Amino acid sequence: MNGKDDTMTQDIQALRNELGQLRNDLSSMAGSVKNLAGNVGSDAFDRVRATADKVRARAETAADDVSESIEKRPLLSIVIAFVIGLLLGALFGRQR
Repeated sequence: MNGKDDTMTQDIQALRNELGQLRNDLSSMAGSVKNLAGNVGSDAFDRVRATADKVRARAETAADDVSESIEKRPLLSIVIAFVIGLLLGALFGRQR
């Protein structure tokens, strides 16, 4: 019986060692996944920021172009704004 107890003790100790190694491996994998997710998130954020900067630049250019057009032809701009207002009023005023 003593031989069986020694074998069982060795098996239990080997199992504990393997579980410890498994715990270490899982911890390492979790750290790797966390770093990978952080990098992917950071890359996505950088792409979104770059796209937002491009859109902002285009919007500023368009606003500058509209301002220039209004300054060059103020009377035409007023007439166009008035007509657009009439059209929107007609479209949304009848939907009661």
